[in-house]
Amino acid sequence: MPISIPIKALIVGLLFVISGGILSPVTQAAGLIASEQCYLFSKVESKDNAFIKYYSLSLDNPYLADKQTVYLQKRLDEGVTENEEALYWLGRYNIEQAEDRAEVDITSFIDQLERVAERSSEAWIKAEILFLDALMLMEKREYALAQVKLESVKQTAEQLDYQLLLARSLKWLANIDVELSNYNEALDKYQEAYEIFSVRSDNQQLARLLSNISSVYINMEEWKTASQYIQRAFERYEKSELNNAYIESILHINAGVIDKYLVNERQRKFHVDKAVKLSEKTRSVRIKTIALVNLSAYYLDHGDEPAALATAEQCLTMARRFGGSNGITVANCHESLSEAFLSSQRTDQALYYAQLALSVYEANRIQHRMIYMYELLAKIYESNHNFQQALVYYKKYSDLGKTYLFDIRRKELFDMQERYDTHVKEKEIQLLKAENALNISRLAEKKASENMLKLGTALVIILLYWLYRRYSMLNKDKQVLEQSNAQLMTQSNIDPLTTLHNRRYLEHWLKEIPTSEYRNGGLVVVIDIDYFKRFNDEFGHSVGDEVLVEMAKRLKSVVRQQDVVVRWGGEEFIMILACRESESERVLKRIQQQITDADFVLSCGKYSLTVSMGGIFTSSAEQLSQEWVSLLIAADRALYQVKASGRNGYQLSSGSTVT
Repeated sequence: MPISIPIKALIVGLLFVISGGILSPVTQAAGLIASEQCYLFSKVESKDNAFIKYYSLSLDNPYLADKQTVYLQKRLDEGVTENEEALYWLGRYNIEQAEDRAEVDITSFIDQLERVAERSSEAWIKAEILFLDALMLMEKREYALAQVKLESVKQTAEQLDYQLLLARSLKWLANIDVELSNYNEALDKYQEAYEIFSVRSDNQQLARLLSNISSVYINMEEWKTASQYIQRAFERYEKSELNNAYIESILHINAGVIDKYLVNERQRKFHVDKAVKLSEKTRSVRIKTIALVNLSAYYLDHGDEPAALATAEQCLTMARRFGGSNGITVANCHESLSEAFLSSQRTDQALYYAQLALSVYEANRIQHRMIYMYELLAKIYESNHNFQQALVYYKKYSDLGKTYLFDIRRKELFDMQERYDTHVKEKEIQLLKAENALNISRLAEKKASENMLKLGTALVIILLYWLYRRYSMLNKDKQVLEQSNAQLMTQSNIDPLTTLHNRRYLEHWLKEIPTSEYRNGGLVVVIDIDYFKRFNDEFGHSVGDEVLVEMAKRLKSVVRQQDVVVRWGGEEFIMILACRESESERVLKRIQQQITDADFVLSCGKYSLTVSMGGIFTSSAEQLSQEWVSLLIAADRALYQVKASGRNGYQLSSGSTVT
């Protein structure tokens, strides 16, 4: 089981404290000598080389570096080494990336670098070219191919001990992890890159890294933590007197998103406008479209639907012209258009663009955007009074949201899960009430129409009989509707695969715990199937489902009527068993024996399976209800210790691991 995010965040935070902001001149000098610049120094005649200075300045202040271009071009014409020429073209690339001069073809600089690489045997030049290729793929959201190239760059940088390139490749690999919601892996790479950049006090990279970490917490909706990191990013950027429109626009984009959810509207408008203005100076279509998406959202939140729609259409025009082949950039603009049309009550157009965006996010498995689009589609269907479809998407929104949060394994995210559940539960209740109200209204209308038939003396007996029959049928329809609603509520508490209870049932149960059954206390157990992914990978998900069904049967076989067994998510289960504290370890051992004593008979053969279990004893039903989140986290940590010790065992929160 990987290290949890809170610990990683703490490690990263400690690194920030240790670095003490901007290093002193003495430390900076030592860092330059001891850092990755040593590698480039070894490729030129002196450490005061003009081409190294030009390359470094192009990263920190591309506009100032551009003033030296003419002079260095003359030096280039007079004849320089291949390494110096490579540094010159890298510097030109960095400058034009920030300048966005339409008359300059930035790909020509990569062509020049490739010519230098052909004449030279220097591996670092070829690695830098591959790195730039990867960045161009990232710009087009072609994450899979970009990841392959960045992994190759990372391997070469490690072989050459070229630390600057290693840190940059780690940072961009982490950015891909963030886009794919792999936050644990992202923070690992950010931490490693931060250590390298800190050695040389590379402020522009450190500012970008802090902003990237804020993006992790933005995606997890941890707004206060995200705000702390973006503030540090701005401090690093401003104190170092950097001047790079590309970096600064990213900082303002993140700050604007954070301010939206912290309800700092004045600051939000400042950051949104600044991001749009700065993005226009860069070549990055990705940055430009994201800035426009945020501007459209601002207009929408302030009731200016025409401006929001115009901005979203501007975004779409740009994305269609320059976006990548996988369509993610275009999908971002489709999302904004859908929101604008929904706000304008043009639901057909809103539905069309929402479905286009969702299809792209699902194809690329961008989970945090999928969750948002499920909620948006539910709102669109709800506004069209299509309550059945709205309910389908609210359930998708709820289910994926829970899985998304549980996979991240952070204490703070349990709070977010509760917010998801509360929101979705309220929506489902509203939808059920709306459906019932609509049907009651229809029943009333039919009844009123039938009452009109009572007129006419001659037809009184026939009409009364007819009305009686109609009333009986309507009453039957009403009963069917009520049964359907009751069945829907029951199904929402059951996991369809294993027929165990699900999280929703557990929430209700915790509010109404049978106190008498737990008067002597109870045991909370978190169970994880060891190496479950192997069955899905080797035999397919159908075999994995067989494992889960059989596991559910064995768990149910060891519990009593008052005990609770819940499928928590994926291959994880939770059990709550009434027992005395002295019986806790014996109960855990009985559960383990029930699972491991006999092979699992599957369609692909017989296999022995093991589980890892973490448990904690609670002294009363009151404690179980009031301190549920803390108890669950403690049991989960105990489970982690078993995993770290080799799996196939159990541990009580205050006990030792047994294998």
